[in-house]
This record gives sequence, structure tokens and C-alpha cells, in this order.
Amino acid sequence: MYYPLIQLSALVATAISFADAHIIMESPVPYGLDNINSEPLLPDGSDFPCKQRENVYKVTKNNVMPIGQPQTLSFIGQATHGGGSCQISLTTDKQPTKDSVWKVIESIEGGCPSTAPGNLGDDPKGHGTGTFQFAIPSMVPTGDYTLAWTWFNKIGNREMYMNCAPVTVTGASGKTKRRAHGQRHSHAASVSKRASAMSSLPNMFVANIGNGCSTAESGTTLAIPQQNLGTNVQHVGSDKLVPPVGNCGGSPAGPTKEAAPPSEPETPVAAAAAPAESPIPSPATSPPALSPTPSEQPFAPLPPVSVAPVAPSPSAVVAPAPAPPVPAGIKTGTCNTPGKSLCQPDGMGVGTCDQQGRVIFAPAPLGTKCDPTLGVLVQANASGRLVKA
Repeated sequence: MYYPLIQLSALVATAISFADAHIIMESPVPYGLDNINSEPLLPDGSDFPCKQRENVYKVTKNNVMPIGQPQTLSFIGQATHGGGSCQISLTTDKQPTKDSVWKVIESIEGGCPSTAPGNLGDDPKGHGTGTFQFAIPSMVPTGDYTLAWTWFNKIGNREMYMNCAPVTVTGASGKTKRRAHGQRHSHAASVSKRASAMSSLPNMFVANIGNGCSTAESGTTLAIPQQNLGTNVQHVGSDKLVPPVGNCGGSPAGPTKEAAPPSEPETPVAAAAAPAESPIPSPATSPPALSPTPSEQPFAPLPPVSVAPVAPSPSAVVAPAPAPPVPAGIKTGTCNTPGKSLCQPDGMGVGTCDQQGRVIFAPAPLGTKCDPTLGVLVQANASGRLVKA
């Protein structure tokens, strides 16, 4: 059902009166004015996107937006929570889901929806918030879309607000035309090319709905991450901008992929089919390796060698290598001073203490014995006794 414009403000005010005193989007006219509420999205994200509820996508008024012409973003309600940061985004889905891809066309950092230090008042039907101008970029193909306004408040609980509205994007003149048969093919190619360009727009920033990303503490104004900011950016007020915390990298609003060209309500004849939607490769994807020429690779590559990791000891001290085995028949002993010469107890051998605390005795040369007191070889008489100097 469509309502005359004169009735829309009354509908918005009626809807607001049954909700807590936050704010909702007044222009563009959102979906489901019969039961819209001004509450933030639930902390677990279960009503994302567009505050899911019964008849969430009921059209009250379709918003027609010619490419490049100024459009107004305005609100009703006075609980502005000190302002914050907002975004305006589009999706080609007429009934968006959690998997919808939202593309940012405008970002407002600070002062949205107001630069007032707290709330403007407590009238849920009141006005006084800021109004903001935006335009549909030239790269957006004509057709039907869902527009989203998202807001991250400065003061209060860490929340995300979201209202959605039906939008028909038209040519810059705002008029629709029947196209001759010969023009339809070139138009379809143009729409496909612009849809591809639209896919380069950043994904909508999402936080505070159980996705691992949160805006900073109450009293701070969100600095929208660079990968979600876009090129159409308004800076309002003088608040210091603070980045979000948590796992906020990548594209939380959905996979980065090429948005499908939207349907065109003004064309009464079937146009050429749009090319199938295909994902854009992730920047992290490595390019295919190039095969080297024979001159670049003169030798065959060696097979990979698997090496088992060595677990460190609790004290992080590397243990000395085990001592090599001792041949049979060779006498050994223990010692405490590496490098010190030692005698076999019977004097018939001599050795040196090694790093493992072991001494391997070598037979004393004929006519000599090892003096245990001196640790050196000395002459022995015929009876084998030591000859003292």
C-alpha cells in the first residue's frame, strides 16, 4: 500500500510513539512504517539486517532517486546520544538477508545525527537533528535497490542502529524511456559495466552485533575503518575519531563480490540477460606461479624433506649430544673436569676428561705407567713400579 506524502509524517510519528525515544530515518521513507521501532539492532545480530520483524519489507513509499541529484537524509526523534558516525549503503536485494552485499555510497564521520553533546530532548516525535545531503554515484546502474542508513552512537551502550528503505535509481534526468531494439544490447552492456564498477565500492561497516567487532567505549566517536569508508565522506563536528576494537578487518557486511545488476522497472521489454554473478578474487589470493624457462631452472628440484620439530626442555637448555660408543675392551671412567688428564686406577692407562664427564683410557706405552697423583706418564722399572725422580 502507498500513502500520500501528507500522511507519511503522521505515520512515522505514530510508529515512534510506541517505541523508546531513539530516532528513526524520516527521509528516505523506510520500509514497514506500520510497525517500525527506533531500537538498535539486537546485540546478537539476530534481527540484522533492517531490524527483522513481521512485514519488515512492506513498502510505504518508494523513493525515486535520479543519479547524481542531491538527496536528503533526515530523522525524527530526539535521543541522539551525542551524535556518532553514520553510513548510507545500497544492496540490489529487495528483501535483504544476512548474506546480502551492501555497498557504501556515503560515510559521515562525527556529528551524525547531531552535534549536540547529549540528547536533543525526550520527544520521540520531535525534530532538531541534522539533515545530510548525499547522491547516488554515477557508477550505480539504474534499477531497484534497498537503501540502508546505519548509525553508531557516541554515548551509551555500544550499539548499531539500522533502517532500510526501498529505492528506485533512475537516469540523471529522472525520466524513463522505451528503448529501440538496437539500443537495448548496448544498454545491457552499459549496465553490466557499471554494476562491475559498483562492486568496487566498499562494504558496509558492521559492529556491536556479535560479530567480534565493537566500537570503542562510550563517549568516543567512531572512525570508520579505511576499508569500509569509501571516497564520499563527510566530516562533521570536531570530535576525535577513534577506531573500533576487536576483529574488524576484512568485509564484515558480506563477501566481497560483484553486485548483480538490479532489475529495471522502466524497461517493458526483456533485455539481454545480465552476466552471472562472480566473486572478485580476494586480495590475499596468491597469483598463479609462472613456470621457469629451461635456462632459469637447470636442475630438477629436490623433493621436500620433512623434519620433525624438536620440543625444547623445560629449562630451555639444550642437552649435550650423547657420547659416542666405546669399543669393546677399552676401559672408561667418570670425571668432573673436562680437559683434565687422568690415570687408570692401576696406572696401566691414561686419558682426558671429555665434555660428557667421561674419560676413555688408552694403554700406557711400554715401560711407563700413569702416576695417579700427577696424572702423567712416568718410567717404570722391570717390576712395573714407578720410578720416582
